[in-house]
Amino acid sequence: MKTIIMDTSTNLLYVSFIDGDVEIFKKIMETKNNHSENLLNVIKEGLEETKLEIKNFQRIIVGIGPGSYTGLRVSVTIAKMFSWTLNIPLYTISSLDIVASGYYNEDGIYAITNIAKKDYLYTKIVNIKNGKYNALSMDNFILAEEFFQEIKGKDYKVINIENFSFNPQRIIDLATKKIEDVHALVPNYLRKANT
Repeated sequence: MKTIIMDTSTNLLYVSFIDGDVEIFKKIMETKNNHSENLLNVIKEGLEETKLEIKNFQRIIVGIGPGSYTGLRVSVTIAKMFSWTLNIPLYTISSLDIVASGYYNEDGIYAITNIAKKDYLYTKIVNIKNGKYNALSMDNFILAEEFFQEIKGKDYKVINIENFSFNPQRIIDLATKKIEDVHALVPNYLRKANT
């Protein structure tokens, strides 16, 4: 099965094409507020390199946040457009899980963070034990100081944009939520309007 994965929730743009168990194209690009200018070009680059067309994919996976408001709209809109126009099943996953997915083959407790605005973080805590995934906390929007106080003294590995690690196979394994109504899909912004 051919799968396209995309996420633009942070200042990293991530696109991966998977064919069965093999990653046949990957691009990670650091950009500053211009995912809208780059995402389609990166997808086009991947299609040219692999000699594929979007219609050749049987599944689309998109990170739905939490993260950058504009960044999320870019990848979610493109994923929805491809899914709807070409009738390709669309699956979603937490963008925090995408950023940490490369760590999920090792047992441990992971405190995953992404910078929000005004001293806030998007966070999630995940326990991997005997290879099994267990979310100890769901995606959250919290003051950075409060979050680090909460995990202080605990044997958690903190994962953020500085030490991210992508594993497309783990992303595929975790992206089990198939979207039945593509038009109704909205990103998981989490942030409240007044923060």
